[in-house]
Amino acid sequence: MMDYHIHSNYSDGKASVLEIAKKAKELRLREIAIVDHSIELSFGLDERKAKKRAEEIEIAKETYGIKIYSGIECGVNGFGEIYLPDFDFDLIVVSVHEYALNYFDRIIKCIEKNNVQVVGHVLSELFGHSRDAEKENKLLDELESIGVALELNSGHRCPPEDFLAKCSERDLMISIGSDAHKLERVGNVGWSLEKLKKYFWRAKLLRI
Repeated sequence: MMDYHIHSNYSDGKASVLEIAKKAKELRLREIAIVDHSIELSFGLDERKAKKRAEEIEIAKETYGIKIYSGIECGVNGFGEIYLPDFDFDLIVVSVHEYALNYFDRIIKCIEKNNVQVVGHVLSELFGHSRDAEKENKLLDELESIGVALELNSGHRCPPEDFLAKCSERDLMISIGSDAHKLERVGNVGWSLEKLKKYFWRAKLLRI
């Protein structure tokens, strides 16, 4: 199994890359992605930190013998823009980290004009996003058309059930993530796997 949404101490996570890799090995995870927050946040992953983290990832891969991808989670601003350091990432997750009246418009604009792989924690209750059935369907249309993955986020337990029910007849790409910020949460993707089995019999799992 994989966990494609883990934060390290290079942003707001508590564990080091080596600690995360060791935990993943103990859990028999085949693949993980470390996706620290980007430079729109003061503690985010800039170019210098991205290069240093990449060096640690290579050491961790050799030490523990698992696949570890160098990723980033970018916040999406009101114009659908993201901010990236100058680095070649394996995985780019885009998410909205604030209440936004134009929530769906932000995400749709973002995935239309940026080369990203995953939309993270869609409709997380943490941010109180407003619902809009028409725009939710439009987002699903775009995800399906472009091939960007919808994340099943175990940390936020989202997307919600009624949104997931809309997905069952669609050919979507799905990404599995714990959104772990603490070591004990790494690999905690049980909720994601449960929803994958319930709603996504036609979906394809993201492979980096």
